[in-house]
Amino acid sequence: MNQETPEPALEEAAGLDAARLEAARAFARERHEGTGPCHDYSHVERVYRLAERIAASEGADLFVVRLAALLHDVGRGLEPRIGPDPDRHEELSAELAEPFLRGLGLDESRIAAVLEAVLRHRHRRGRAPESLEARCLYDADKLDSLGAVGAARAYLWLGEHGRSVHYPEASWLGVDPANNATEVDSFQREWSIKLRHLRERLYTAEGRRLADRRHERMLRILEEIEDEVAGGS
Repeated sequence: MNQETPEPALEEAAGLDAARLEAARAFARERHEGTGPCHDYSHVERVYRLAERIAASEGADLFVVRLAALLHDVGRGLEPRIGPDPDRHEELSAELAEPFLRGLGLDESRIAAVLEAVLRHRHRRGRAPESLEARCLYDADKLDSLGAVGAARAYLWLGEHGRSVHYPEASWLGVDPANNATEVDSFQREWSIKLRHLRERLYTAEGRRLADRRHERMLRILEEIEDEVAGGS
């Protein structure tokens, strides 16, 4: 006959996991000190809330998703120090997260699940998210690039790199879409080559549902900018 886990043991495990999440939140907040405003700690908290919502809807492991959301960008502050390959923050984040997770006393399966989600929260270098938890984090991270917040973050990024409010299509239309140089970056170009395609590239049903409204909201913002730049009311 199967023996059920005693209620006090369940409560103790839940309390331990809550303490682990608080430790991860403090670690993430510390690692994000000094990062640019586009990827500061407020981004982490927004992704956390979105990932939690998606995970609950999709039936994913909430603890793994919450922990991965808190840790997914902790390596961003190291990027300026790594020379010719500055855009590998998912790898740096996983490298920092692993010893931290071991210090929390997590079992190997949980550590592996969190690290997989962190490492696969972006598609660069061919790492598509495979587990449900990784897909929840991936979708949440992408959703924070859409909608009104996405527009605000786009301009924070452009401001960090000395770019302006509006660039006509003729100024970037012939530029290779693979060119990520800041001197050709703009909100208008980013929408055209990447952001308008995000909702169809999400993995979860809840992520795609949330993306529909954010997609339309961002499109309206871009249209309003075009109108005002042209002298509209």
